[in-house]
Amino acid sequence: MQSEIYIAEFEQILAPIDFDNLYLMQLFDIYHQRLLANTDAMLKLVRRGINERVIQERKIGICDHKLNRYVKPIEHAEGAEFRGALRKLGLTNINGHELFRGCIVEAVHHNDSIVAACGVKLICPSRPAPRIIQWYRHSVYHAPVTFELMAWGKRYVTH
Repeated sequence: MQSEIYIAEFEQILAPIDFDNLYLMQLFDIYHQRLLANTDAMLKLVRRGINERVIQERKIGICDHKLNRYVKPIEHAEGAEFRGALRKLGLTNINGHELFRGCIVEAVHHNDSIVAACGVKLICPSRPAPRIIQWYRHSVYHAPVTFELMAWGKRYVTH
C-alpha cells in the first residue's frame, strides 16, 4: 500500500510541464513590469479611469517594442524556445513582431493558465490597424471572458 502512494507522487512529478504557459506567464509579466516602469502610460491609464490598484490586481501591462531586451536572441536555445512558443501561440508574426505591439494588454487567467488576452492601442496608429486586439488560447470557453480594458477600449475607439 505504501508503494502506491509513492507511485502516485512520482507520476505527478512526471506530469508534463506546459512550457507554452510558462512562456506566456513570463511574457505578460514582462509587459506588466514595462507598464509599471512607464510613468507616461500609467498616467494615461489613470486619466482614463484605470487606477493603479486595478493595474496591479489585473496585471495590466504594455507591449512597448522592448521584448528583445528581456528575451535572448533566437540563436540561443532559450530564446528560440521562448520565441517559438510565442509564434506557435500566434502572439508574434513570422517577422517576430508582437501581436500586441503598441497596446496596453490584459491577460485572463484560469487555473494558473493564461486563456485569453486583450490589447488596446494607446495611441492612434498611423496606418490602418485594429485598435482593440483579442487573443484566445483555445477556441471554446465554458465561461465568458471579460476584460477590464474593454470598457476603456470601447470608449477610446468610439471617441
